[in-house]
This record gives sequence, C-alpha cells and structure tokens, in this order.
Amino acid sequence: MAESKNVKVECPCCQASLLVNTQTGLVLHSEKKKLDYSFENAVQDVKDRKQKAAKLFDKAFVDEKERQEGLEEKFREALKSKDELDDPIRPWDLD
Repeated sequence: MAESKNVKVECPCCQASLLVNTQTGLVLHSEKKKLDYSFENAVQDVKDRKQKAAKLFDKAFVDEKERQEGLEEKFREALKSKDELDDPIRPWDLD
C-alpha cells in the first residue's frame, strides 16, 4: 500500500495552517490563526481613534481659521483698491 504524504503549509495571505495531501493536492485540514485580541485592546483602539480624530479636527479648525483670515485680508485690500478705480462710463450718461 502506497503511503500518502501530507504537507503542512502556512497561507501567506491569512496565516492559516493548511494540511495538504501531496498526491491529490486537496486541503485536508485548515486552522485559522487565532487573533491576540481582547476587550482591553478594543477599548484602547477606540481611545486612540478618538484622539486621532480630535487632533485632525483641531488641525482642520486651525486651517479653516487661517483661510478665513486670509480671505478677510484680501477683502480689505479689495475695498481699499475700490477707491482707486473709476466708475465705468455709461453710454447714456454722455448725452
């Protein structure tokens, strides 16, 4: 009787252990990698995301404030330069 050989392989995508028959190429057994994850890790992840979101919000707030100040400065400059411009001549005023 021929002895079938089995090979244990690790999946490069999901790190699962696969037991494969070399003669048929069939997967005889698969075992997923157990995640080292706990409730404390989940809570810490949520806190980290909350802090990151707060930092991003603060940065966006400062950026928007700087943009608004720049627009106000441009508006003030435009108001000053308005006095320098003459009113356009309207053809019906020439009569």
